[in-house]
Amino acid sequence: MVNENTMWALYLLFHIWLSGSLLLPFMVLVRWGGTKWKGLYWLIGSRKRWLLIWGCYGLVMTIALAALRLVEFFPDYVPFDSLGWAYMPVWSALNALHIHTKNLLVEFLLGLSLRAFVEAAINCGFAAIGWWFYRWFTREAGAHRRNVAIERYGICLLLSACALGIANKVYSLLRPVTSSDFFSPHGIPFTYFHEGGFAGGEGFVWSGVMGDALVILLFGAILGWVWNCRKHSIVNGIII
Repeated sequence: MVNENTMWALYLLFHIWLSGSLLLPFMVLVRWGGTKWKGLYWLIGSRKRWLLIWGCYGLVMTIALAALRLVEFFPDYVPFDSLGWAYMPVWSALNALHIHTKNLLVEFLLGLSLRAFVEAAINCGFAAIGWWFYRWFTREAGAHRRNVAIERYGICLLLSACALGIANKVYSLLRPVTSSDFFSPHGIPFTYFHEGGFAGGEGFVWSGVMGDALVILLFGAILGWVWNCRKHSIVNGIII
């Protein structure tokens, strides 16, 4: 059984997967657009600038969205739900240090600070992947075919994760609400999380987590194998 103090790490991992499945393709599209339109060239002038811009985007957007939620509900309610995973490690750290603040706004601001910096780091990571992804497809394959084959498997695994992440995002948006208590499953093809209601009951479904992970790995491996076999056949003059 997973310790409650470490559950936030799992929430963070799923947040990275689901948000990155949308953000990463968009970054690649912007990277491509920067080579076609002069108005976007300032984004791709250098790799450092590219990473800095996306990191700042993650930082500013996180603060702005949380600030809007805070202004909307404060002082009647402190919108911890807008912080997602971030309030959990803050509460765990404060409890571990035996720091008990009666001001919920302080805890909210600590959680917001943590989430903002982590989101900036996540965006920088996805920006680096997007930069490499575009460069790989626009350069000619080198002489090291084995390394190229491994990179193809990596790309296919990335595409598989993005495809399933986008499918889950769309499914969650289109899924009808079945209960006024908001108790509902999340995940396709396997349920990986049950959302709890006012009485609690939320938690990860580990069989579904493993099932979805295997789907990503299997689909990525098959796609990579097909890609590598096709390239190998073309090189050897075989028509497939």
